[in-house]
Amino acid sequence: MFAKRLIKVLIRYMKLKNWFLFLCVVLATVWACGQGSDEEPEAPTDPNLGKSYFFLEQGKYREYNVYEIRYQAVDISDTLRYQLREEVGEAFESPKGQVSHFIRRYTRPTSAQAWELDSVWTARIEGDKAISVENNVPLIKMVFPADTSRRWDGNLMNSRQPVIQRFKTFNKPFTVGLNTFLEAAEIEISNQDDGITFRDIRREVYRDSIGLIYKFYNQVKLCSRPECLGQNKVESGRLYREELIAHGTLNEED
Repeated sequence: MFAKRLIKVLIRYMKLKNWFLFLCVVLATVWACGQGSDEEPEAPTDPNLGKSYFFLEQGKYREYNVYEIRYQAVDISDTLRYQLREEVGEAFESPKGQVSHFIRRYTRPTSAQAWELDSVWTARIEGDKAISVENNVPLIKMVFPADTSRRWDGNLMNSRQPVIQRFKTFNKPFTVGLNTFLEAAEIEISNQDDGITFRDIRREVYRDSIGLIYKFYNQVKLCSRPECLGQNKVESGRLYREELIAHGTLNEED
């Protein structure tokens, strides 16, 4: 009899204990949910973030110092220094309803000489893409919203080999010459260098409400013949550097 009573007491105790544990778990869950309800929900990313860096306001201009080396053969090259000016022209609409701007490009050897028209490009923002048509070749310069995790093929709209680009930095300081721009976006177009046969390093930097402020392209073929293999001698290609020196509005120059 004593043993039976002991077993019944133990069963009641265990049931009571289990119910107590269950009640504790329920209360803890309710408390945790209540605590989470006070947190602010994460704000959605602005789909237009970064579009002001690809600046296309009619009447704006940008001027650059350009340094360029054109390699023709090993130890044979031409070095050029000149100035470049871009003016954002009027907008026009394509048959497909795409609104673009003319980008008139002028060059001059030095600041003491007059500008001469070099070429006319076009540029537009189409949905989530910034597109520049350069010498009739459409290039995807940016995608939106801007984010350092984004990747895209800059040659998606042309027949060239794919080139996967990315935002290396966004809304960070960048120094060009003696000027430091606080809100800049650096885009890495290519960063390849095998040290033996080729080098392809390209990047562009844009400033909010200005546009392109820096451009660096180093696309060369290295000599791989036995007499110069591994000596880092350039056989062909081009090194190109473009740095912003002035920007503003056309009617403010008068």
